[in-house]
Amino acid sequence: MTQETYLLVLNAIGLIAFSFSGAIKAIIHHLDLFGIIFLGLSTALGGGAIRDIMVHQVPAMLTDINYIFFSLLGIIGAILIKKNRDNAVYTKIFFVSDGIGLASFTSSGCLVAYDCGLGPIGIIVLGIITAIGGGIIRDILVNEIPIVLNKELYATCSFIGCVIFWIFALIFDIKYASFLSVLTVFIIRMIAIKYRWNLPRFS
Repeated sequence: MTQETYLLVLNAIGLIAFSFSGAIKAIIHHLDLFGIIFLGLSTALGGGAIRDIMVHQVPAMLTDINYIFFSLLGIIGAILIKKNRDNAVYTKIFFVSDGIGLASFTSSGCLVAYDCGLGPIGIIVLGIITAIGGGIIRDILVNEIPIVLNKELYATCSFIGCVIFWIFALIFDIKYASFLSVLTVFIIRMIAIKYRWNLPRFS
């Protein structure tokens, strides 16, 4: 598998997972069909659009119809699954899909930064922005404090994944570094949710 194909697969997974989580959030908040689609698309496409603008590129969603296609797949999946699930199960599915999106987009953001010739700071910044941008937009649109600001480890998971990517990209094949990044982010995020790991709070 070429690096370009690998990035396409990674983006597809992230788009489906994040649009799915956005649609779930919309359904939980009792939004109508337009709201479900809008929130799903915003979640899936927001972080990548910010990333592309930061590196002076036209957002990929405006030039590649596949971004919309995969996002709609996630939205449709969320609508279909809702028919047979209660809110408690649906919330658990939300966290898993959000974790998959966080992991996939952390790594895809790192790959874009790497391809642009950026150093460790650029890799970390673009990886985190790609991963958390859509989720921030999603939560703000439904009038919630973004998960990244007040829940279990979130951006921290992305940060660790970016560091893992950078270190292993210096030693091994870039796809191997990317895979380890995805795995690390997802595992840490799921453990953080299960055991309620948080950064210190001050009040």
